[in-house]
Amino acid sequence: MNWFRFGSPEYLSILWIGFPIIVFFLIYGFFRKKKSLLLFQTRISPIQIFVYKLRILLLLLCFSLMCFGLARPQWGAKPESVSERLDVYLALDISTSMLAKDTNSDRRLTQAKHLMSDLLTQLGGNRVGILYFAEESFVVCPLTYDFHTLSEFLDAVTPETIVHRGTNIGNAMNVVSSRLTTEQDRFNTELPNSRAHKIVILFTDGEDHSVGTLTEVESALQNGIYTFCIGVGSANKPTPILLPEKSKGYKRDMNGQLVLTKLDEQHLMDIASSGNGQYYHVNEGISKLVSDLSKLEKQKYRIRSDGEYQDRYQWFVGFALLLLIMELLMPRIWKT
Repeated sequence: MNWFRFGSPEYLSILWIGFPIIVFFLIYGFFRKKKSLLLFQTRISPIQIFVYKLRILLLLLCFSLMCFGLARPQWGAKPESVSERLDVYLALDISTSMLAKDTNSDRRLTQAKHLMSDLLTQLGGNRVGILYFAEESFVVCPLTYDFHTLSEFLDAVTPETIVHRGTNIGNAMNVVSSRLTTEQDRFNTELPNSRAHKIVILFTDGEDHSVGTLTEVESALQNGIYTFCIGVGSANKPTPILLPEKSKGYKRDMNGQLVLTKLDEQHLMDIASSGNGQYYHVNEGISKLVSDLSKLEKQKYRIRSDGEYQDRYQWFVGFALLLLIMELLMPRIWKT
């Protein structure tokens, strides 16, 4: 780890440019003074020459130290500390079936968003990303510590913005697994930990048009990615899909029949089991989920202590002023 740096290194250019110029004028002044003295005396005392050269040296040191002071030298950083975290992707189902209302409750989408917001308040210190999925999947926010941005992405999803049909959980698992496996940490240095777990949490009603979901989940598990499922909706009876207010009414098929949907708990339990995770219903809240996540092996990483560097320009400026005072006093001391 670097223990020394300049806070404003651009000021070092004054040193590189100004130093040769000052050396030139000081040497030029020395020969002019020597020539002037020889007009009135036959020889110059070696002490005079020595004192003048010493004054030149002091002025050059003074100038150099002042330039270093302007560049704000810093040191004194604390050693890097080691912390732990989980990398978690929250995968939200945004297919039209999530617009359904079960037993006079909020829409499934609204319930899922509320639970995700509550979960974010409990995941501080971990990196979290968000993925939306329906027939296709897309990462809307990669892994980040910026939970304010994550909340903004959640708020942006409303019933009016959902136009996606079909649900392909297998594709969602493929996309999120790829991101968790390949995303590189740009801010912290990882410490090798092959047992560290990565997490995918699916918020969905379990309706799935993919035939390879369990295969994708098992493949993700081989890369240390655990899959947890949050079931949203009612498994007791099918429910019609209430369309957004601007569309009015309920979703119907091409024959004009109501499209019904219900929570497929068994499928979500199978996914969680294949992914070495757990299944929870949205009504259970997040306490059990947070407790289970806390038991997982976390990734260790170094916390860089850039913010602990302290300005030390005072030493350089102070020493430069001391040398300047010495240079000014030298003629008087020499005369005595």
